[in-house]
Amino acid sequence: MKDFDAIVESELMIPKESIRDELTPKDVPHWDSMSYLLFIAELERQYGVSFTMDEVLGASSLGSVKELLRAKGASV
Repeated sequence: MKDFDAIVESELMIPKESIRDELTPKDVPHWDSMSYLLFIAELERQYGVSFTMDEVLGASSLGSVKELLRAKGASV
């Protein structure tokens, strides 16, 4: 299983050394609606969870995505 940072790196094209919980779509040129949905789909696949549309739309940063995963019992 890929870890969170590896998924961020591959789906949002953020170098591992630049990944921070505070990052938002404004900070990441490749974080558009399509790449975000692919990112979420990969997280669901890797962690065996499912997000609601409200959860997906409500996450505003990488940290908030991690919080969603933790709330679903994933170890991030």
